[in-house]
Amino acid sequence: MLGKGTEKIEVFGREYEIKDGRLMWNGTSAEPYSQAAPFFPGYVRNVTMCVHISPDCNLACKYCFKNVRGDLEFDDVRRFADIVTALYPRADRYIMDLSGAGEPLLRKDLVLRIADYCKTLSDKFMREFLPTFVTNGTLLDGQTVKELQDAGIIFGVSLDGTKDMHDRNRVFANGKGSYDIVERNVRNIERKTFLGAAVTYSEPELLDSFLNAFSLVPTVSMKPVRYDGDPIDADAICDSYDRLVSYVLDAALRGDMGYVFSLINGDDYFGKFLKRVVSAKSVYGRCDAGIARFALAGDKKIYCCPAGTGNPLCEVGDLETGICRGKSENLWRTLLNPHCVGCFARSACGGECKIVSYNKYGRLDGVDENMCAIKRRLYVLSVYFCERLHEENPSAYMRLGDEVRKIDGYSALDEDLARAAEVAVGKYTFTELKELRNNKEQKFRKILKVIFNERY
Repeated sequence: MLGKGTEKIEVFGREYEIKDGRLMWNGTSAEPYSQAAPFFPGYVRNVTMCVHISPDCNLACKYCFKNVRGDLEFDDVRRFADIVTALYPRADRYIMDLSGAGEPLLRKDLVLRIADYCKTLSDKFMREFLPTFVTNGTLLDGQTVKELQDAGIIFGVSLDGTKDMHDRNRVFANGKGSYDIVERNVRNIERKTFLGAAVTYSEPELLDSFLNAFSLVPTVSMKPVRYDGDPIDADAICDSYDRLVSYVLDAALRGDMGYVFSLINGDDYFGKFLKRVVSAKSVYGRCDAGIARFALAGDKKIYCCPAGTGNPLCEVGDLETGICRGKSENLWRTLLNPHCVGCFARSACGGECKIVSYNKYGRLDGVDENMCAIKRRLYVLSVYFCERLHEENPSAYMRLGDEVRKIDGYSALDEDLARAAEVAVGKYTFTELKELRNNKEQKFRKILKVIFNERY
């Protein structure tokens, strides 16, 4: 297993050297040259508001983390949005994540009402407020899919690998697996451009899981189940990632970029590392929980992330008093984890998940060495992937870079749109201009020309 003091690392017969805590690539450091800045209010690009839309679920998944009961109403969500936007009034983009711990579609009417409110917020702030969530997929009938897509909601489906893998964890209360229902519902969806699969793996069979999900949806995001007391077999998972990356790389070398694009367009573990290596950008911390990501639970308290609900260490405020900056700043400090000093993967990893640390050690700033080993392997595999692709198919490597830049642009402010909305107050709303830009680009450009000519 890899460690901080490792001097040589081999990947598929290719050897890399560690010098002064840095992975060397072609004789130079592979560490990104663009260093991320610390989080502070004027810097945050994306702000995420997580809402536990429902504490209830029609499944009884083996690894479910729901631990706070209570229902939220629309006014609670509105007050939550007011609190967060007051803290960050000029972010580039806001995400309203309605996943929570239960099944969001059990409260579909509230989901649709919040999606409509996101349009109101978009017009008010002249920034995108994107409603999104992950569903277990059992309730995605045709009418529901149409309502969600018409409302502009981006949703994903939990699909934990092959039928056997999925049905071992994602079961109904009677113990029956849910795979067949989910697969049927997903296959019946016609517009799948923005549809993704969220794969939570608890066993090292990643390639089969990926290929199965990829056969159903265009974007696949695979993550390990959060630590629940059982030891993680890091060696087996690293070996499984080797097989997955080798398969995806072989396809990319042939010019087939579908697999790798599927992984980098979502929230996949390997995909994140690969994007950071391609873009040469480091991360300041693993996640923005409690910094630019907040979760509202049924107890009306605000936590640093959905998985931290009910945990006093993760509580940062409530609907009555707002977000406590002191508690949030305590979470900022956990980003600079002393355990990470000297690790060659630190700039691409960002440290341990706060919830994984708490579940194992009872504190937010610990590290799970098994997870560290997996993430170090992912970093090396990402460097290897880029090196091989650059050497053997330069045009494919350029396509990969273009796709990464396009994805990075999704989270950036659309300055043309924001400026046009500011100038066109009283004529067009932000939402109307966004709709034109997305679907009628030529008309949008003509409107921009008229707007700016009239103004100047």
